[in-house]
Amino acid sequence: MGWVIHDKRHFSQSSELTMDTKTLAQLRCELETEQAELIATLTTRLREDWEKECDNLNVTDLIKESQSLPGAIRCLGDRLEKVDASLCAMDLEIYGLCADCESQIPLSDLMQDAAEQRCPQCRTSNYYHHDPAQRRVATDPH
Repeated sequence: MGWVIHDKRHFSQSSELTMDTKTLAQLRCELETEQAELIATLTTRLREDWEKECDNLNVTDLIKESQSLPGAIRCLGDRLEKVDASLCAMDLEIYGLCADCESQIPLSDLMQDAAEQRCPQCRTSNYYHHDPAQRRVATDPH
């Protein structure tokens, strides 16, 4: 049995394999491990490098705190946000759907990066960017 997508929003059990439950569990484990490592690293770096009190912050607040800082701290926070979003998508049973067009992300892409949020077409079309300046460049014809 595997996971298959119906109406582009819901996974259900089916013999049409797109992602079996063992693979899904493996990807969840990878994401949970990475999330724990990112939380530990961010908490330590924010405390030691920026003298921020963040030992009791939840994931959302830790991400917000890191986004206000430059460089590696922000990159760690961005990655934590992506990993957390993937875990939430698993909980909502929409994991593996592109965040932009809702098409299925190839399993090979998810195996390479379990936190991948976009299908190859949306990644290459520059459809979505976190940085507002890049969004304008990607969508501005001039």
